[in-house]
This record gives sequence, structure tokens and C-alpha cells, in this order.
Amino acid sequence: MIDLDGMISIPYLKKTVFTGSHKGMNFLIKKSSSEEGDKIRSTVWPGPFNFAVTDDEKKTSHDFAFSQEGLKEAIAWLNEYYETVFTMEKGC
Repeated sequence: MIDLDGMISIPYLKKTVFTGSHKGMNFLIKKSSSEEGDKIRSTVWPGPFNFAVTDDEKKTSHDFAFSQEGLKEAIAWLNEYYETVFTMEKGC
């Protein structure tokens, strides 16, 4: 289970991105700005390569509200994605 409690916060995301990995699944959480306002964007992709060199077709992203609740939802989505999609693709 991905547990980022105390490791990431809204003030942190205002300044930089957060990257990590969990059992072969890499992830990135960042602030995304558009005309519609600020969002939290969570992106996952298979390891072992980093975000910059991984083909976009291998990445999956989802946006959440730029709030503490949105951050909790983003982390829950990472866990759900790992359990329902990533493990099935990898045959785990």
C-alpha cells in the first residue's frame, strides 16, 4: 500500500513535484494549472525508467481538486490503480 502521510502536502506541491515507486509502478504527483484552475495530477507508469524517458503511451494520469481532500483522493487512486490495473497487466 502506498502511504504518503507526512511526506507530501499542498504547500509542497505548490513548489515542486513528488515522485515515487511501489513494486514496479512509478508515480508522480504534481500541481497542474489550466484555465479551469489548479488541479493535482497523479500519473503512473511501469518501471524501471523515469518519467522523462518513458513513452507517453505507457503513462496514465488522473486529475483531482487542488486541496487536501484532493490529495487524499490522488493517493487512494494510486493504490486503486496498483491493485486493479497494474497488477493485472504485470500478471502479479
